Amino acid sequence: MNQKLLLKQSRFIAVLAGALIISIAVSVFFYNRKNGQDSALLSQNLSAMPDHTTALNELFGITDSSGKVRISANELSSIWFEQSFSLGNDEFHVIFTKTQEIDPQSGAIVKAHAQGVKVGAITYKQIDGQWQVVSRQPKFGDFGEWGDVPEVKQAEILQLSPENIAFMIDAGGGMGGFFESGKALFAYSKDNWRDLGYVQTDADNSGACDEPSEQAPSDEGGSIPCWSYTGTISIVPGENTEYPDLLVTRTGTESGENGVSIIPVKSVTYVFNGEKYVDSSKL
Repeated sequence: MNQKLLLKQSRFIAVLAGALIISIAVSVFFYNRKNGQDSALLSQNLSAMPDHTTALNELFGITDSSGKVRISANELSSIWFEQSFSLGNDEFHVIFTKTQEIDPQSGAIVKAHAQGVKVGAITYKQIDGQWQVVSRQPKFGDFGEWGDVPEVKQAEILQLSPENIAFMIDAGGGMGGFFESGKALFAYSKDNWRDLGYVQTDADNSGACDEPSEQAPSDEGGSIPCWSYTGTISIVPGENTEYPDLLVTRTGTESGENGVSIIPVKSVTYVFNGEKYVDSSKL
């Protein structure tokens, strides 16, 4: 009786051991398969990004490991910023450059309030897991002041149409106590970048106003009232499907016609005139 019991126990243990071995083998198989698929996916989608030295050489035909290339006697080009983006089912990566005017003798950058830079771009598209150049534009737009452009870490993207996006770059300035800001628009469509101009969203007179007091109320001309407004940009569907109208929804106050009163700010619409976006209220 004991021998039969021991025999049954041995068979039962053997069956359990066999099942355990099969279970482990199946788990290892599916783990390796998933791991291999993940590795292949990473290899396909995360190929090495183009380096800056190569990008400058492909764009200007000059190699310099410093990241700056002198493309003429009075022009110095360097990397501005880079960013990846999607358009439809395709993945892209763009490296923007800035070309600054320099003094041929000293090599110093020319700095003046109205002195901006020429913006260029080299654009890559991921094809079969590799980044391939699809667009070279040494100079396609103008931007900045005082001989430079602001630092950009990540541009906000506005989807103008299914095949057209715009990078929105913070821009603005001030003079005489009045300040304004908004977005410079660089659009990408049909393998090319395009400078779409500047859309103003915010403004204030914080450097020129003086809040009224009991001794000098504004209606007696003793103070300049303070005003300010902010705005957001949105798409207005219309006849132009590639470059639709842009509605700037503003909130706050602005100066009245007499300059010494304030009124609720009005929203405005920017329209594409064939070259750039312009404020329709000023046409």
